[in-house]
Amino acid sequence: MKMFLIKNNMKLIDQIKPEVLDALSESKIKYSSSYRYIITSLENVNRYSDLTIDQLQTLICFLPNKLKPQCNIDWCYGDNILQEKYKL
Repeated sequence: MKMFLIKNNMKLIDQIKPEVLDALSESKIKYSSSYRYIITSLENVNRYSDLTIDQLQTLICFLPNKLKPQCNIDWCYGDNILQEKYKL
C-alpha cells in the first residue's frame, strides 16, 4: 500500500497528522511567511526524507513541544508528524 501511495505522487502534506496541521495554522496569523514556507515545503515533496534540513528545522520550530521529535527515529523518519498508516 505504501508503494501505491508513492507511485500516485501523494504529497507529504496529505500524510501529516491533522493535529500537526492545526498546530501550524495557529501560528499563521503571527508568522504568516513562515507558515506559508512550511506548507509549501510539505506540498512540494512526496516523502518526509525529501525535506531539507532547513525545512525540517523551520517545521519543528513552529510545532508545540508535544509534537516535536522526541528521539532519533522521529528525526529520521518523521514518526512524530506522520499519520500511522504512512510511517515506514
